[in-house]
Amino acid sequence: MEPIVIEVKSLLKQGLGLFSAVMTAVDTLQPGQSLVVRSTFSPRPLISQMKRRGYTVRQEHASRMIITIFTPDVSAPMTEMPPSQECDTVVPVVGPEEFLDNRGFLPPEPMQRTWEALAAIPTGSVLVIHNDRVPIFLLGQLDEEGFPYEIIAGPDDSVIVKILKVK
Repeated sequence: MEPIVIEVKSLLKQGLGLFSAVMTAVDTLQPGQSLVVRSTFSPRPLISQMKRRGYTVRQEHASRMIITIFTPDVSAPMTEMPPSQECDTVVPVVGPEEFLDNRGFLPPEPMQRTWEALAAIPTGSVLVIHNDRVPIFLLGQLDEEGFPYEIIAGPDDSVIVKILKVK
């Protein structure tokens, strides 16, 4: 059975939501079918989500491209992933605030800028980011790394995320 191949660059050029497009493809996978994601960055949050769904992961590097191959692991139990719209992991965060405006940047730049800014602020501070959309991949990574965050609806469909630096 042929794998489903996703070209991240073409999705972004079409203006499609990356996470929702990938999850739509994942939901159409047939038993035993693999998913191949071609991108310029390693989709770490997607990797952890797919591992929870019972897939093994292999990456190949080819001329500034990272090819991530998700293959069903028949020996692993399949678990359901929360729906892609379920972004209400809200933990109140308080502390001195630093602001970062990520609006107008294309992925993966907002996530890279966020991690750089988070690394630069002192522990106990709150990084307040303003994004064009809910940063699903970032939220998965924050959960994985143990950073509390709060999501607030911003003006005109944008979103504000407050992240407490705990380490």
